[in-house]
Amino acid sequence: MTILIVEDDPLIAMDLEDELTDRGFDAVCATTVADAQSILAQQPPSFAFLDMHLRTDTSFDLARELRAQGVPFAFVSGNDASSLPEDLRSSQILTKPINFDDLVRMIAEAEKSS
Repeated sequence: MTILIVEDDPLIAMDLEDELTDRGFDAVCATTVADAQSILAQQPPSFAFLDMHLRTDTSFDLARELRAQGVPFAFVSGNDASSLPEDLRSSQILTKPINFDDLVRMIAEAEKSS
């Protein structure tokens, strides 16, 4: 199962990638929306974790693209749902610092419902 991580902080990205790999997932990291879209064009992931704010960009349009493709996702952020555009407010949010058991639970719940 491939998990896309879109995170601009290299330490957080490596931590997520290591944790997911240790738990048996194939983790792929992107630091920008353009990098993530390139990955999506090659092979859609089974799940995606998106940092809300990526330097000078947001991952909101990427979230909409994932939703349109039927790819489950969650935002990983220090912000809450009030920081999301109205159409994305029902999205799952994992708050930083990340609880890795919650991360894996989200993936398992998405897998059950697919």
